[in-house]
Amino acid sequence: MPVGFQAFTDTGLVQIDGTTQNYALRQKFDVTTAGGTINGAKSNAGVMYTYSANVASFTINAVKPLIALYSPNAYATILQCVNSNGTWSVKIWTDTAAIVSVYVFDQSSAAAPAGPGYGLQVFDQNGVLVFDARQRIARVIDNQAGNINNTSPGWGQWAHVDTRTSSWNYPTVSKIGVAAIGTAFICTEGGGPNSWYNMSGLQTAGNTVNFKYGYYQNGSPAHPNNDICFGSQFDWRFMAIDLSNI
Repeated sequence: MPVGFQAFTDTGLVQIDGTTQNYALRQKFDVTTAGGTINGAKSNAGVMYTYSANVASFTINAVKPLIALYSPNAYATILQCVNSNGTWSVKIWTDTAAIVSVYVFDQSSAAAPAGPGYGLQVFDQNGVLVFDARQRIARVIDNQAGNINNTSPGWGQWAHVDTRTSSWNYPTVSKIGVAAIGTAFICTEGGGPNSWYNMSGLQTAGNTVNFKYGYYQNGSPAHPNNDICFGSQFDWRFMAIDLSNI
């Protein structure tokens, strides 16, 4: 950036500049997941097989949303986020029925607070707001990513994994949320009453993020020995967002 405003952290990281949109809290609400269905495999004939699961669906209005979840009582993930002219249809999953807090962040220009106030504002060269001190900014604490089987992305046969767990603690904050979630997911081809799927989810409690990749049965099928799928289906990721005092 040749000209304009810049602010740095104590470690030299650029925190605010005059060209980059910051993400600010636009709305916050709770949803309750309950028994429903999720899509799984589709047959060559075009039949979509579904699986029983705990889900909740909702819509939000945003320009480019960053959706963070806080879920202390269940492992949760985002299954769907589809845009239709600024209205986003979102579907989340949990491993058990639970209340999940949803934090919707959007570009500063789209989440500008109404009415008078005080504090620093930063605009880009076109006069578009990129930062407002009155806003609750999405402060990124960490990024994590991995692959359940440590595989290549192509098609192959992999040893079946029933469960993987990990945990991260962020002592510099009091409350952590997860956003930009990538979900590891595989399933049987047939669906129906005797089928299974594996799903990764994230539980957030205080300043701890717990990760679980689990095996979920629809009926009582035997656990497979191998999974035949794309290795990229085992990919997962998340961004840790500071939700303290929001």
